Amino acid sequence: MMVNALRWINDAKRFFVDAAVVMPDHLHLAGRLGEGSLASVMHTLKSFTANQLVGNGVMSPVWQDGYHDHQLRDDEDYGVHVRYLIENPTRAGLVEHLDDYPYLIFPDWWCDQVAPGRRSHK
Repeated sequence: MMVNALRWINDAKRFFVDAAVVMPDHLHLAGRLGEGSLASVMHTLKSFTANQLVGNGVMSPVWQDGYHDHQLRDDEDYGVHVRYLIENPTRAGLVEHLDDYPYLIFPDWWCDQVAPGRRSHK
């Protein structure tokens, strides 16, 4: 459900998702803002997913108030943060290899640098 919501905000040109990882208790996103403000994008994403989750029996509240954003300064800073983001499942001990984690989205150009041979989840 969360992966589909991320695809939706990307396809709707609200937030262009370059990399995302859905963890058991949080979400990491990297990308570029499209139409609207970051606050409106996050509100839409959190509201949509919370309504779906509560409708499927998850207790409310689903999300904490607010979010943490970080403006990336240059390509090197961006690369460091995206690498941290996509390696989160292995650091957390959820999987040994990135290929084993199903809730990771990143484009083909990251596949070549981080996990050669991995297919993009776009």
